[in-house]
Parts: sequence; C-alpha cells; structure tokens
Amino acid sequence: MTIKQIKVYAPASIANLGPGFDVFGIALDGLGDYVKVRRVSEPGVRVVVKGFEADQIPVKAQLNSAGAVMNAALDRIGESVGVEMEIEKGIPPGTGMGSSGASAAAAAVAAQKLMGYMLPQRELVKLAAQGEAAVAGSAHADNVSASLFGGFILVGDGYDIVRMDTPDVGFVVVVPNVKYANKTKMARELLPKMVVLKDAVRNIGFASRMAAAVAMKDPVMFGKSICDSMIEPHRASMIPNFHLVKLAALQAGAYGCSISGGGPSVFAVGENPAEIGKAMAEAFGDVKSDIYLTRPSNLGARLV
Repeated sequence: MTIKQIKVYAPASIANLGPGFDVFGIALDGLGDYVKVRRVSEPGVRVVVKGFEADQIPVKAQLNSAGAVMNAALDRIGESVGVEMEIEKGIPPGTGMGSSGASAAAAAVAAQKLMGYMLPQRELVKLAAQGEAAVAGSAHADNVSASLFGGFILVGDGYDIVRMDTPDVGFVVVVPNVKYANKTKMARELLPKMVVLKDAVRNIGFASRMAAAVAMKDPVMFGKSICDSMIEPHRASMIPNFHLVKLAALQAGAYGCSISGGGPSVFAVGENPAEIGKAMAEAFGDVKSDIYLTRPSNLGARLV
C-alpha cells in the first residue's frame, strides 16, 4: 500500500429508474456519503459510522457495504494489512437513494487508490457490487455504477457499463417515514416470477425512449419516459398512498413520477421540484415525509 490515508465522496443515486429495472441508474447532486480510509499497523478492517442513522448501520466489516468492499480488495491482493474506515452518511439508509451503494462505491475508489493501481471499469464495478451483496444479498450494480461514474448508466452483462451525461432537469425525492425490516429482500419478494407480454413490450418502449432522451439531452422526453408496468404495480403496496402521491406530482407539473429504487421513497422529475415535492408530501397524508430537492449529477465518486 503506497498511500496512508484517503477520503472519497460518492453521490446518492436512483436505480430501477422508471422502466429500467436492474439496468438504469442515475447519480444525484448534493446527496452523498464520505468514506475516509486510513492504513494502520494492526491487520484487519475496522469500521466507524457517523451521520444519518449511524446507530442502525453495522460496523462489522463483513456486514457493512464499505467494509465488505475493503475486505474484498485486500483479499484480491493477498495482503495482510490494517485499515480503519470512517463512513459519514449523508444519505438516509433504507430509503431507495442508494445509501449502501454510495458507501460501497467510495470504498472501491479508496481501495484502488490505497493499493496503488487502477482497476479496469468492469473490475471496479464488480468490486463495489460486493458491498451490495453483503447488505442486500445480491451484487446488483445499478446503484454502485451511478455512484462510481455519475451521470445516467445502463448495466449490461458481466458488469459492462454504458454511461451518458444526463439532461439538466429538476428532481425531487420524497421520503415517507415508514420503515421495513429487510426492505430490499421484501421489495424483491413482491415481484412476479413471470410478466405479461404487453407489459414487457410497454416497458421496453419506454426504456428505449428514456435512453434516447438522455442521448438527446431532452428533459421532457426523459421525464415522460418514467413509466413502469412491470415493477411499480407490485411495489406500490409498500408505500402509503402511493397512487395519490404520484397523481399529485403529475398534477403539480411533474413530467414523470415513480418509486425511487426499492422504495419507500418516491421521486419525480420536472421544472418546479419544490412545488411538486410539496404536493407529494401533502398527498402522503398523515404519514410524515422528508423532501430532498436535487438534480442529476454527472460527477461520480471522487477524492476530497
């Protein structure tokens, strides 16, 4: 290891973006996690967590998304060294904004810097995805890829990532105050084993339009492509008043609205995100919620 200490910031993200389940992701501006890594003399990986709901996040390295990434990195090079990790959570965990993915992405970037060599893109994504496997049971790459590289990403087979700069448009994420144990597992279990052909065709059409909108930098087409006939109908049951919240967003001028990641957050896209967010929060009724105003970020994980 050639560097003794490093600090990395990685942005929040929305994955399962509209019709792009497990394929599309987008990085968010102004929300993110910091991971500070320091080499120490005693072998092993030790984790400290600060910030949003720090007491709810595991500090055992093998159960923490950033710690699991560092363990995997050390195993990769076969070195018995000591690492201390301080994670500052700027993203509320368990809300669908890629909290574990951001920490994992920051840890992956820090790890390769500490090791003194750059991983190929696929290997870096694969390393970061080990953090998701540790906390969610699946090494999915849509959140970590958006946090690693910024922008709008498409995940292909074998961690093959396509990245494009995003249209400039307002986002609002509204987070209802509801909690679920093992939320990611629960959200996965709600999904059907088979889908109706017409729903699959509809999703393919909107996914194609979304990718075209990003390439064309068309924020209106991008927002109007946020339509999902396969996943949203099944996960809507996890979110109080979801259909009323979505209707309120559209009536307030949103181009599109859907579930953020695995929920329970709901996001919307439009030119007046503050007004849209207020309408959505009111539609949640008695369920209190937090509003996050943001925009897409074309910057991914980076040294600070």
